[in-house]
Amino acid sequence: MKKGWKFKAVDLYLRLVAPRKVRLQSAQQLMDETNFSHIVIYSTTALGDFMFNTPAIHAVRQRFPDATITLVVHQKLYELVVDGSEWQHVLCWNSKVNSVPRLVKDIRNIAEPDLAIILHSHDPYDYLSAVLSGARYVLRDNHQDGIEAMNRWLSGYVIGFHGHLIQRRLELVAMLGADINDIAMRIPFPLAPAIKHEHRIVLGFQMGASTPERCWPVEYFARLTERVCASDERIDIVLIGGGEREIAQGKAFFNTLDNQYHSRVLNNIGATTLKELVATIQGMDMLLTGDTGPLHLAVALRVPTVSLFVTATPALTGPYQDPELHDIIYGIQNNLNIQTDNLMRLISLQQVEAKVRERIEKIDVTKYAVKKESTEVYTQK
Repeated sequence: MKKGWKFKAVDLYLRLVAPRKVRLQSAQQLMDETNFSHIVIYSTTALGDFMFNTPAIHAVRQRFPDATITLVVHQKLYELVVDGSEWQHVLCWNSKVNSVPRLVKDIRNIAEPDLAIILHSHDPYDYLSAVLSGARYVLRDNHQDGIEAMNRWLSGYVIGFHGHLIQRRLELVAMLGADINDIAMRIPFPLAPAIKHEHRIVLGFQMGASTPERCWPVEYFARLTERVCASDERIDIVLIGGGEREIAQGKAFFNTLDNQYHSRVLNNIGATTLKELVATIQGMDMLLTGDTGPLHLAVALRVPTVSLFVTATPALTGPYQDPELHDIIYGIQNNLNIQTDNLMRLISLQQVEAKVRERIEKIDVTKYAVKKESTEVYTQK
């Protein structure tokens, strides 16, 4: 374990300061607690991780409706969460050790927390800040079992769980008596009505991902565009994403795409804020993507998806709700194909095209049903 010395250093530091600054109560007392005044929830990593956390956050809010909840996030998510209805305060933290004192001060300026819940953050500085802020109990979603130097500072954690990350985090807050039956992810701000094009079919493409090995080849996206646009005049493509690498992917896409289809593609890569990205996905009829934050936004928005997995495991991080809306293609590695220059090539263009066309057929049925229903309602009036 590469970070082993950090856990030992934090453990030693907390042991030295514990008599003066730490308010931790016995973990067994947690079972008797029925009310908390101030709860701090950590979700300081990527967009997709935050979306996975929203069911657990909702369950905590439902369990403790009168508590003050402070959400700790990375600065890049601030715009998305600042108007959230399930927390009162938002603090930004970069997960670095040199910013722990500032975070502790900011938390304590709101109020000493009764409870800290670390749903997804960077150890060991996340639980260090939670303990130093004065939390009486600290719950943490551990990615690895058996780190005793960390676990002795935690009041609650799940052991040996195998399943989707959403469920694992729900099981964590179940220790508080929360109802964990609702697995739906949530967009943390009020949504405007979706703008759908009645006579067009809008397919979204998210070509980028957190790492290059999670990206389906750009030329495959271009070939797919040519095939579906050639066979159906109603189809338009919207490209989404952000960052320099994804902007470069967008340029490569247009360089590869036959010129006659350029007018059918809207390039929004790097052109939207997070809130504008949500509205863009709302307007799609389907999103094609790898294991990305936009995938999980689409799932929360109940926009149909076709998602591509090879190095990630869909049973852990794929769509978890509304299975009828989401098609997953899982490229399986073996000893012969693992040497390929891009493992995402294990998913063929033909596989994806088949799933996209199946989804388009379902979109057609849905749009016809909605149009027919609205016409009948109008006629009845």
